[in-house]
Amino acid sequence: MWWCSKGLRCLALLGLVILVGCQGVVEQEATSPVVLPTSVPVIPPPIPSLPTATPPPAEDVTISVVLTPTLTQTLSTPPALPADFCAYWRGVTEPFDFFSEQMGEEVRYLVHLPPCYAQYPQRAYPVLYLLHGWPLDEYHWESLGVTEMMDDWISRGLVGPFIIVMPGVNSEGKYVHSSGGPGSFEAMLVQELLPRVESDYRVWAEPQGRAIGGISRGGVWALAIGMRYPELFMTVGGHSPALSVNNPHPSFDPYRLAASGLPGQRVYLDAGNVDWARGGTLQLYEILVAADADVTFELHAGDHVDALWQRGLPDYLRYYTSIWPASVAQLPTPATPESSQGLLETP
Repeated sequence: MWWCSKGLRCLALLGLVILVGCQGVVEQEATSPVVLPTSVPVIPPPIPSLPTATPPPAEDVTISVVLTPTLTQTLSTPPALPADFCAYWRGVTEPFDFFSEQMGEEVRYLVHLPPCYAQYPQRAYPVLYLLHGWPLDEYHWESLGVTEMMDDWISRGLVGPFIIVMPGVNSEGKYVHSSGGPGSFEAMLVQELLPRVESDYRVWAEPQGRAIGGISRGGVWALAIGMRYPELFMTVGGHSPALSVNNPHPSFDPYRLAASGLPGQRVYLDAGNVDWARGGTLQLYEILVAADADVTFELHAGDHVDALWQRGLPDYLRYYTSIWPASVAQLPTPATPESSQGLLETP
């Protein structure tokens, strides 16, 4: 132990031995696996207890109940409806037929009643007689839209209510092959159809309450009948009247009848700008103007076809209805119509 005799040297050597021994222990612990417990219990922290709330001291409370009265709705009396109020938008078309003793053939006719006709039994209605063109029938005017337009205008208050009558006859019978007087279409209308309509319906049986108009061949008839019977018809219309191909007896010729000026009557004439009936219509218009008659002429665009008269419908209805009452309230009251028998004139 000579080398331990040296104090400092021995001490240094001893320290070195201790350091090496400790390092071996540390390395062994570091390389050894750490074994953890398989289950670690989780213990929740204790829930602190909440202090018990101390209720406030009781107080004397007075509860006042205020009852709100129930609101009662007072319904006011609805305003009275106007006298001419109508709940319907469309009128009614009724078909009829009878055997004409004057013509010796079956006659068919349509009667178109305005909206709410049945609701006003104390009113008498104006009547518009519309005659068809050849070789058509009583549905000609309806196919043009006259009843639909009439209902629409009446329901919107544009015109007052009125009745339309549309007769139809054999296209090869006396509608074409006669010109008036006994045994003709004129005789049938004046002696048979008009009294029949006026006995079945509430009509304004005065000249100002009747109008008659027609298309083409029907236009000639309307002019001749209307001009010959001013005591029946105040308003007369000829729409493209076939005057240029008409060959009547002079007593039934509209040109001759117009020369009187037709006092107290109104006449409406129209034709198309390329209508073959235009020349004859203008000639009649000039005669009426020269006789100082109350006559209106309008030129529409078109030929002698349905499209022409469809375009003219608004003008026709405005003219026919312009002197008639504008509402139900203004219509006259019904009167017992006088028979038209005996009114037919002979040449």
